[in-house]
Order: sequence, then structure tokens, then C-alpha cells
Amino acid sequence: MSSSNYNTPLEKVLSKIQKVKKTGGVYTARCPAHQDKNPSLSISASSNGTVLLKCFAGCRVEDIVAALGLEMRDLFPDTKEVSLYPLVKGFTPLRPCSEGISLEKLAETKGLRVLQLKSLGCSTIHRNDVPAVRIPYADQYGEIVAVRFRLSLDGERRFTWRRGDHPLLYGLGRLKEIRTAGWVLLVEGESDCWTGWAYQLPLLGLPGKTIWHKEWASYFEGLEVYLWQEPDAPDLTERITPDIPNLRIIEAPEGIKDISEAHLQDLDVVKLIEDLRAKARPAAEILREREAVNLTDLRRRAADVLNSKKPLALVVRAIRGQGYGGNIRPPLLIYLAATSRLLAMRPGAMPVHVALIGQPGAGKNYAISIVLLSLPEEGYHIIDAGSPRVLIYDDVALRHRVLVFGEADSLPAGEDNPAASAVRNLLQDHHLHYDVTVRDPETGNFTVHKVRKEGPTVLITTATRRLGAQLDSRLFSLEVPDDQSQIRSALQGQAMLELHGTEESSEALPAYQALLQVSAPWDVVVPFAEELAEAIGRSPAASRILRDYARLLSLIKAVAVLNHRCRIYGLVRDVYRASVTGASNAVRQAIQTVVELKARGCERITITVVAAELSISKMAASGRIRTALRGGWLVNGEYRKGYPFDLDIGEPLPDEEGLPKPSALTPVNQEHFPIPRNIPSEQGCKGVKPLTNGYKDTSFIEDLPPDDGENLTDLREVVI
Repeated sequence: MSSSNYNTPLEKVLSKIQKVKKTGGVYTARCPAHQDKNPSLSISASSNGTVLLKCFAGCRVEDIVAALGLEMRDLFPDTKEVSLYPLVKGFTPLRPCSEGISLEKLAETKGLRVLQLKSLGCSTIHRNDVPAVRIPYADQYGEIVAVRFRLSLDGERRFTWRRGDHPLLYGLGRLKEIRTAGWVLLVEGESDCWTGWAYQLPLLGLPGKTIWHKEWASYFEGLEVYLWQEPDAPDLTERITPDIPNLRIIEAPEGIKDISEAHLQDLDVVKLIEDLRAKARPAAEILREREAVNLTDLRRRAADVLNSKKPLALVVRAIRGQGYGGNIRPPLLIYLAATSRLLAMRPGAMPVHVALIGQPGAGKNYAISIVLLSLPEEGYHIIDAGSPRVLIYDDVALRHRVLVFGEADSLPAGEDNPAASAVRNLLQDHHLHYDVTVRDPETGNFTVHKVRKEGPTVLITTATRRLGAQLDSRLFSLEVPDDQSQIRSALQGQAMLELHGTEESSEALPAYQALLQVSAPWDVVVPFAEELAEAIGRSPAASRILRDYARLLSLIKAVAVLNHRCRIYGLVRDVYRASVTGASNAVRQAIQTVVELKARGCERITITVVAAELSISKMAASGRIRTALRGGWLVNGEYRKGYPFDLDIGEPLPDEEGLPKPSALTPVNQEHFPIPRNIPSEQGCKGVKPLTNGYKDTSFIEDLPPDDGENLTDLREVVI
């Protein structure tokens, strides 16, 4: 078929691929450039029609295009005016350097002999007719296990790895000589290693200023380890020190960025290193100084929260100040769930994962975005709609972070899908393990690429309906109100934004969360856990409560860490009840409406009738009715497809009680209350008050609007 038969380049590419799945504006399929058992190829189009290809197993665009029987020009709508490679938002541009670099040019620039570099296996190759330097990486046994290419002297994209290879330390084949010396200096990059080796110095190279794997620490057992700290990579010390406690830091002298520059300045490199070794400082000492400075700054910026007796009220004001209207509970519960990322996770414990459920336009994503303004940037990571495997192949750290998936459809799905299983393990077992096979382009052999990410991580996502059974059992499903009252309040909030704008975001709340994150994980004990378990176990819905008990404890612990004087029973009661019984307040209202309509003699009860009674949209009523039908609490007497429902009453609703009242826990010793064990007293964080029967402290909601005060407390049910 000629190219004229296709309207766009995207259509042409899709015609060459089988079993394509579309999610939003992104297509996923199995990559034709390697043995892809699980779809890892992402296909989309830019605004000008250019096809964007990304294989999350590491295949090059050229290899993918060749495997499809196409040419690079087929990816573009006008091959005369576009660059050779498409740009993919969020990924490193795959464009060649205009001039490239040869081994001879690189040696000249670094003041080294070409023969020396050739003796190390380096050579000039051509990639897409552009010269590059091929740098082999050997393991500790001298076997070449990876290849890195230097593409240019400077620029954003100076290096790339051979497809399927993974970063490792440079110079591992010299470990025997290094152990004889008894010490080693870690430097960034291969050229510093070449320079140091020319002076017979025991050096190993890091393949980048942001790359470190904790398993590399085993190479340094029994050695004095020094790190050359370049001015533009201060966080490298923080990455390495936890794995090499005896690490000492050599801070680059002024005017000497690295060893190569010292050599080019014709300095006595050996003497320079000896002098710097003598002055090197323990990394742990440097980190303590940095932490002290950081903590002082965080305490200063978080002073308003630390000095407040009602931090939660500050959160409410911040949410309202950004124009959020209506029921305050969804964003507040998201805030508590986000705080649970900081907890220490004992066996069987779980942070609080949340799925916001509601109709399109109900404000789910807005509620999340408002909460994120109160978190530090290092406290969360956002993945917008895209390939379900973005989470797995993205190199971002997930420990003590909130992971926000803009749409639940972007999550890996399927009960038997390995990627979905990996995500479920992250949510419940606090680590993500995923193995994928990749093909070595030179040998043709397949190797296993292991992806390992540590948690705990809190997942927050949105959906229009409950998620699949496996994933749903690991999340709290929180319905976003969509009745007329909520809509009016949301509109009023938008009107106030138009008239007065948003309040300036306070730095105190994100600084406070950052202060808490510095001390994570927080080890919190709930002494009344046994009494709580016993009280919950007496509920008729006890068989469905087991999965939520761990998350309920995490909610209690999160509030303790936040140092609230009062833990609000009413705030978590509805979401807990909905998770345990499957029937939220909104669903119960819809069922009760059907009951009342039947009692009034209504002959045919349809979704439209229920929507009119509740003064909500037909779409909103449909979601509630379908949930009730799945639960068996309503039945549909109309069996013809496409005809309006004929609703009738089904099985009785489960008992509303799931979360026990505070009075049920009064036998607990009055001195026992949740205590965060690792809270520094100078942070102003203390244990919350013990449970006492009839205690009603509402001072934390003073000065709040009446509706917010009512939502934040239930005068009958305050958990202190």
C-alpha cells in the first residue's frame, strides 16, 4: 500500500502493528524490535503529526522503525523540514550530535595519548554516519558486559548505552590492583579514570553524577573509599553514604572541577590527590552539617504550623484559599493518606491508598492538585495518562512518596499481568520487583533486566467506577460528592476565584511535610489496636473488614504524626464504611429513595426518576444505582437491553457499623495513646491525647466556616 493511502504518519505506523491498545491519545503494543511478551511500546503523535515511539525496554527508534519495515522519514508529515528523530515529551531527545567526536579528538581534548585509550578497548565508531567513541565496560573478571558511547564533548546528550545494557562502575577489572593499594577514589566519568590511571592511581568511575546502586557497595569492603565531590553534584554524597558508611569526601578545589582539569593545568596530580586525601572529611559529618542547616531552614519556614494548636485548620484554610468549594472531606482524606507515606511499615501494615470515584467533571483531579500544593516536591511523583509501564521503567525513587496516577486506566491492568502484579506488590508489600527480557544487539542473546524499587509508596488515582477486584482490595474508594449542593458550592468557589483570585500559597505546610519527611520512617504505636480490632470484629461485616484494618491503623498513625489534638472520627467514617460494606452514603441515599418511591406507589422507578428525586444528574444517579445493583441491594426488573430500568428493592443493606464508636474503646488505659517514637521534641510534635469517654474538644475548628467545622467534627463521635 502506498503512503498516499494513509491520512497521517500515525495511521501508517499503526497499520504495521498488531494488537494495539489505545489509552487516551497513546497507543501501546508489543515492540517488534525485541521478544516482547508484555506490551512495552508506546506510540503517539505530536501536535504537528510526527509519530512518537518509545520502547520501555530500551530499543532504539531506528531498530523499531526497521522492524516495522519502514524508514525514519515515514514518522514525519513533511520529511524536508523535520529533524531526524521525533522528540518525546518527558524523555531524552533521540537526536544525534551534529559533529560527533572521534577517539583522537577526545584524547587531544583530555591531554591523553590515543594508544592509552586504545589499550583500554576504546575506539571510534559511526552511529548514523556520525563519529562516536565506543567505551567497553568490564566486570570484576575482565569480561566485557556493557558498552557506553560518547557522542560529543558537551551538550545535553553526551552519552548513551548500548541497547539492553545497564550502568555499572567503570574499571572493575582493576579491583585486584585497587585492593593491593588499600584505598580507592571514586570519580565521575571515564575520562577522569583514564587520567588517574595514567598516574597509577587506584580509581573507579561512576557512570553519571546521579547514578548509584547500593549493590555496588560490596566492591569496596575492606577499602578506604574517597569520593571526588564535583561542585555540580552535591547530592551524590547523599546517595552513596548510606551504603558506604566510611566514605570520605574530597571537595573539588576552587578552579579544579575534576582530575582531568588538574592534569590539563599541568599540576602534580599525584601530590594533589595525596594532599586532598589528607584533608578529606567523613561523608557522615558533612551530611550532618547539611541536615542541620536544612532542618533549621525547614523549621523557620514551617513555624506557622509548628506553633499552631490546630494544624488541620491550616490545611482547610489552604484548600479553601485555592478555591475548593463543597465538601471538604475528599481533599482532607487525601492529605491524611499522603501523610501515611511517612510511616514505618511493619509486616502486614499498609499505607492508605485512595481511588477517588466520581463522574467526569466532579472535581477529582482538582481535589488532588489542591492537596499537592501542601506537599514538598520530593514528597510526590505524578504520572499522567500514558503507557501502563511508565511506573516500572521510570527511574524516579518511590520511597516515602505519593504516586499520583492521573487516570486509573493508565495503571497496569489484568489479574495475571506481571506489571499489574508488580504494582500490587508495591502497594501491599512496599517494594516493586519486575523482570523483563531484553535482547543483546551484538550477541543476539537475551538477558534479564531486573527493575527494583523500594517503598512504602502511597497510590492516589481517579476513576469513574470501582477498580478491578485485586487492585480495589488494596485501596480506599472515596466517592466525590456530585449532588446539587456540592455543585452549587463548587460554583461559588469558582466564582470567588474569578472575583478575588487565589490566596498566595503558604510555604509553611509543604515545609512542615518536608520536615516530617526528613525523619521518615515514623514508627508509631497504637496501644488500643487490640481493643479496636475486637470492637470492629463484632461488626456483621467483619469478614470484609480484615483488608481495611491495617489501613485504618495507618490513618490513626498519620494523624498522630501530624500532631492533631483530635482525630476526627467523622472524617474517616464514611470512606471506611463504604470500603467495608461497599455502600457509601451516596449509594445508601439512592437505595433509600427507591424504598420511599415504592412506598408512595410509584409504578416504574427508573434512573431518571431517582435522579429527579435526589436533584442530581442522571449520570451521577446511574453510577449509584449500578453500584447498588452489583451489591444486590436493588434489582432491575427490566431484562430487555436498551430499555429503562425498572428498579425494585433487593437484599437488605449491610449494617452501617464497621468503625466502632470511641465509647467502645474506653477500657483502654487513659495513659495509652498513639505515640510517634522518633519525633524530635524540638519539632513540636507530641503524642495525641488518650481516648476519654465524652471528650469533646472542638477548639481546633474555631475560626473556620460553619460548614467546614461541621464536616471536621461530629459532636457525638470525636476520637481524641
